[in-house]
Amino acid sequence: MAMAAVTGAVGLATSSMAATQPTLKWTAVFDATGPAGPYGSVQKNAFELAISDIQSGKIDTGNQPISIALQDSATSPAQVINIIQPALADGASFIIGPTLSSEFFKAAPLAVGAHVPEMGVSTTANGIPALGPCVYRDALSEAQIVPDVVKGVVAAWHAKTAAIVYGDDDSFTKSDYTLYNAALQRAGIRIADVETFHKGDVDFRAQLTKVKQLKPDIVVYGADIAEGAKLLEQAHELGMTAHTIGGNGFNTPKVVALAGKAADGVVVGSAWYSGEETKGNQAFVSAYKARFGQLPDQFAAQAYAGVQIAAAAVKRSHPANAAAMCEALRNVGTVETVVGPFRFAPSRDADAHGAVVQIKNGVFVKFEG
Repeated sequence: MAMAAVTGAVGLATSSMAATQPTLKWTAVFDATGPAGPYGSVQKNAFELAISDIQSGKIDTGNQPISIALQDSATSPAQVINIIQPALADGASFIIGPTLSSEFFKAAPLAVGAHVPEMGVSTTANGIPALGPCVYRDALSEAQIVPDVVKGVVAAWHAKTAAIVYGDDDSFTKSDYTLYNAALQRAGIRIADVETFHKGDVDFRAQLTKVKQLKPDIVVYGADIAEGAKLLEQAHELGMTAHTIGGNGFNTPKVVALAGKAADGVVVGSAWYSGEETKGNQAFVSAYKARFGQLPDQFAAQAYAGVQIAAAAVKRSHPANAAAMCEALRNVGTVETVVGPFRFAPSRDADAHGAVVQIKNGVFVKFEG
């Protein structure tokens, strides 16, 4: 598949100061199309909004000239590589994305080998920053948020048993199983059943019928949206009444659009939700809705926050190349972002806490039990 640009490279420089500074080349890689399009398309939107906000000065880069290329990887690991290899050869100083953890695991060795920093803004699987000394992420990992979800739902639902249904051929969904299985057992919840499926499956009735017969108090789904929405629909059709937890793949309004009323009641751990009163968040929500005709989701917010973090690093350090960009990110300190005050932990993971949210009447709201 040939490289496909969502937008062309955008030159960003706001004063004569730019003439004395080298231009940083950033490449953002998102799944704007393909099966992961519900996640990557909103990331693309948020990144376009962030580019406009750099140009208008709402996001301050300290007049550092930056050339930004925004690319569609079309939910294809091969396309990710076809984008990143030329970007690195062309002197990229920073990579943002790709969307999925499984894609990031393919991309990061290329960036690490070229000593170019890379930031994940939606990758929640275990081990992302461990891929290299200049690999960062502003996304909260599932490992960071799953314990909060389990603590909240166990206290609210007084659950005793659970079943887990997960995709066993994807880095993210396998991570969901590992983390929820461990966290639920630590909380004293007996795992009554574990069922698996494969990416691309469309009929889950056999697995769900078995789960229903065991009558667990909670069902956890580790799934991306394509399979996740169908799981919810078919569980609803089968009359399942267990409380439902979704992994990070459910963190999008598209799950409501696809599953309808079957999505109501689902609890998810989230790095962000639209009702947050963090600095600049409501302005971001309003601007995003005005421009794209819909509310942003967690994936959009984290993509926008990724630009805010990188811009703050540039403003403070004025890096001249990839190595300096890595050091700038390491020393960026605390940055006010739409997901709240943000800083990197020494591990280069997000040093932050998320929220536990629930879908009620088609809207994500703070989980109250």
